[in-house]
Amino acid sequence: MGKRSNVFDEIAKLAEQRILLIDGAMGTMIQREHLEEIDFRGQVLQNHPKPLKGNNDLLSITRPDIIYK
Repeated sequence: MGKRSNVFDEIAKLAEQRILLIDGAMGTMIQREHLEEIDFRGQVLQNHPKPLKGNNDLLSITRPDIIYK
């Protein structure tokens, strides 16, 4: 685990010096959930006048369980 530990240490050092962007397969993981419009609306946005399906940022509010997986 030494090499892995070194990588995490290096990332931590860089994060102290600058903003880091980490890209991953979050969109792909969300698509695997086969979410529907109601998932993007939740209680908070149930009366929103526009379609919301596909706006993955809303899931932090409406379906945080999906984001935390």
